[in-house]
Amino acid sequence: MSMASSLTSIAVALSVGLMGSTALAADADKQTLGNQLQIRAAYSSLGDDRGGEVFTDTLGTTTLNDEKGGYSIAAVLDLSAMQVEDMGGVRLMGEIFIEYSHFSSNVVTQTTSVLTGGNATSEVAVTALNVTIAPKARFDDLGSGRFRPFVIPIGVAFLVNSPPSNDTTYLDLGLHFGGGLDVLIVDRVSIGWDARYTYGFEQSNTHTRYWSTGGYVALNF
Repeated sequence: MSMASSLTSIAVALSVGLMGSTALAADADKQTLGNQLQIRAAYSSLGDDRGGEVFTDTLGTTTLNDEKGGYSIAAVLDLSAMQVEDMGGVRLMGEIFIEYSHFSSNVVTQTTSVLTGGNATSEVAVTALNVTIAPKARFDDLGSGRFRPFVIPIGVAFLVNSPPSNDTTYLDLGLHFGGGLDVLIVDRVSIGWDARYTYGFEQSNTHTRYWSTGGYVALNF
């Protein structure tokens, strides 16, 4: 074999090896980019308003604090539990969802002022904090793989409500459901939309059930 033929064979072997390594690296990246960190903004609405309670507006003495619709800001961490190939194109994830919701706000008679014989007013916000742990199934292998619908079948929600209820309690437990669409912009960045519903058990004797829908931007890692 001539020197030229030997050099050609070596070059071809190196090219094939490089192409294989690149493909393996791409597959590895696809697997390692299964985790996601989201920042989400949404419209949210209570199923029933909290107007007329002791701490929301002093039983509606002057003005009711009874709006239901507001906004939510959330941080979401999704951790991949199983690879796509192991689940027939479905990525099983574990989600940690932390959301602050603001439903209503009004200048009302201050409860503590009334209790001490006064009639001072202050602005009171009706808010909630939702910490949910849930499984999540995302369909990563549909079409080009850029459009990835997902579903949250059921999760456990730990709720903190403000102001407290008429019983002076503020903790509740509930269930969380949702679904949406994740869109890959580039491998490391996604945007998406989802809709979620939290069914509070209302053990604090106030309204804690609400839904929200909004969009997010996410970092894939």
